[in-house]
Amino acid sequence: MYISVKAFENADPDSAVKAHVNLTIDNAFVVKNLSVVQGKNGLFVNMPHHKSNEVGEDGKAIYKDDAFPLTKGLRDKISDAAIQSYEKGGEEVTLEYDSVQKDQNKTNPEKSGKEGARQGKPSVLKILQEDSKVPGADKPIKLTMEKPKKAVGEDR
Repeated sequence: MYISVKAFENADPDSAVKAHVNLTIDNAFVVKNLSVVQGKNGLFVNMPHHKSNEVGEDGKAIYKDDAFPLTKGLRDKISDAAIQSYEKGGEEVTLEYDSVQKDQNKTNPEKSGKEGARQGKPSVLKILQEDSKVPGADKPIKLTMEKPKKAVGEDR
């Protein structure tokens, strides 16, 4: 997958948000409202997010991500490209990410001590397959799709 990243500098130089970022995936899908933020330890990238109705223990609003990479590897590549684009004055930065490649933590459980995204927790399917009390759990699951039926009087 090819990703292009372009930063747009914030008009307010005193703001912690230094730039807003758009990324385009395979010239087919755009994600807007990532932001490059100046934190205590340097620049970092926020994913698009919204303020939820939930409040944390500290009484502050909780923000939730709207779009985000599923692997640390892809998150790091996008973050690096966004910061690079900002530092180059908004120059478009492109990167290639092999969607078949696995995140380091997912391909080498010995290294991370974790198994996949669920951090060592077995999947529901694995539990069902190992549970001899569930008849047929050891057989593969077959999923089928049926064509939707036409509604009466519908002309398609």
